Amino acid sequence: MRRVIPSPKFLFASLDEFRPSLKGRVVTVLASAALAITTAAIAAPSLDVAMGKRLFERNWISAPSSTKSDDGLGPLYDATSCASCHALNPKATSDQESLPPGLVLRLGNGRGETDAVYGAQLQTRGVAGQVPEASPEIGWSDKDGLRVLSVKPAKLGYGPLHRDTRISPRRAPPLNGIGLLSRVPDSEILKNADSEDANHDGVAGHVPWIMKDGKRTLGRFGWKAASPDLPSQIAAAFSRDIGLSTKLRSDAWGDCTVAERACRAGPHGAESGQPEVPDALFDLIAGYVASLPAPQPPKAAPGEKLFAATGCEACHKTLHLADGTPVRAYTDLLLHDMGADLGDAIEEGPGEPWFWRTAPLWDVATSLRLGGLLHDGRARDVAEAIEWHEGEALSARGRFRALPASDRAALVAFVSGL
Repeated sequence: MRRVIPSPKFLFASLDEFRPSLKGRVVTVLASAALAITTAAIAAPSLDVAMGKRLFERNWISAPSSTKSDDGLGPLYDATSCASCHALNPKATSDQESLPPGLVLRLGNGRGETDAVYGAQLQTRGVAGQVPEASPEIGWSDKDGLRVLSVKPAKLGYGPLHRDTRISPRRAPPLNGIGLLSRVPDSEILKNADSEDANHDGVAGHVPWIMKDGKRTLGRFGWKAASPDLPSQIAAAFSRDIGLSTKLRSDAWGDCTVAERACRAGPHGAESGQPEVPDALFDLIAGYVASLPAPQPPKAAPGEKLFAATGCEACHKTLHLADGTPVRAYTDLLLHDMGADLGDAIEEGPGEPWFWRTAPLWDVATSLRLGGLLHDGRARDVAEAIEWHEGEALSARGRFRALPASDRAALVAFVSGL
């Protein structure tokens, strides 16, 4: 199959950045050298990964611009790059009053409908000439010693939300190791399903069935397992978060609805029906995300046995690839009823208002540095996250509470180090 070689300027930020200080002749030499490198090493997977990483980190700009490969942002959006939400190597820590980076505000109701005016997500930024959807007021409150995130959709730019619309804060999880989860066979996931709780252990794993191309398939990605594969999840993020069209989501206005006429009529980067993110670039980004290495498995620790003994492993399992290789992400990739207090009143894809996909428990330390655990970052540590577990996890929480203080600390230390 013939490979499409992206323009060599993607190896750099953009050759346009060099023009103010370099003669055109030097730019031509740089371009020629980059093209030679690209052509000679195109078979090397590391080059594709390097290019995908640069595209993952790039900041998109609004159209029209002189760099057609960089424009198309918005018109309404929440982020300018993939990396602005998914910080792979966070350096700064967040205090207890800070929002987790990459927090977005999902909209919906208990019937699986998005808001008729504002769509599936509240976009808080807009390009020049566009009115952002809202400037939400966000704060923390306390409930029985646990932290709760509250959101007030202030300064709504297009009228009130529908009376049934609910807001669900969602944080962007770490991406390391996510490619392994896409390789877990369906059969490995299905064998753990127990929607009727046939073994009477109180845990009923529900299969996240969704429709794709007219066929029933498993949902795997997203907090409610609404995306069947990584490309679908990435395309959804491009559309909702950055306002960019791709081969899987062709609307150049992203999440803007027909009620947001100015957004739909605004400047877009697409030309002649082509996506704003060209297919070759989209594939490089998807390949890079899939290549991110999984965190190293932790060394044997006393808390690991306690993790199993308390029942945490009933949902947070070790899955296996087709060749038997363990995937120590501690998730069964199934949906579970987590109780009303964790419910967000939104049905999304296969996930009912109080159901969540079992969150992987690797890179927990990164999530803590970014601001918190659970879907909205409300839990400041592992112990607080456990305290929010109800529904199918109620018995496991009770066993955790019953442990001696030293054992509770050992279990928390084990999970915190994943």
